[in-house]
Amino acid sequence: YSGVEVRVTPTRTEIIIMATRTQNVLGEKGRRIRELTAVVQKRFGFAPGTVELYAEKVATRGLCAIAQAESLRYKLIGGLAVRRACYGVLRFIMESGAKGCEVVVSGKLRGQRAKSMKFVDGLMIHSGDPCNEYVDTATRHVLLRQGVLGIKVKIMLPWDPNGKI
Repeated sequence: YSGVEVRVTPTRTEIIIMATRTQNVLGEKGRRIRELTAVVQKRFGFAPGTVELYAEKVATRGLCAIAQAESLRYKLIGGLAVRRACYGVLRFIMESGAKGCEVVVSGKLRGQRAKSMKFVDGLMIHSGDPCNEYVDTATRHVLLRQGVLGIKVKIMLPWDPNGKI
């Protein structure tokens, strides 16, 4: 899962679920998406037939901070070492064509004392309005035996004048 977009028109509401694997959202023969539609309709009180759910594939998952934060989360839950997991994610992001990226993992990494580990590659802007345009950010939490780890992923997107990426 990497975000949702809601489009409201007078006749109906379209909800687009962005995901890296759309097959998991759709389910077998579209069963899961129908279940989700029913749940959304019931929970938010839409009239039958006025809400529609669509699953859309993320164009380049290497440039989607949410997708990468989730990927790192599952690697850490699976027991991969923090440094190794972070460098793997960092390399994948940079190979996908990002200008730069930063991965911060904080919490009880080794031992009782909490620490922060920061992994940086390429360029990253931190201030000004272009930061809102070019930097994609995601924050996630991982529940491990020792406690909670926080994950922050920042990706500086390449300049794209035609809107292709």
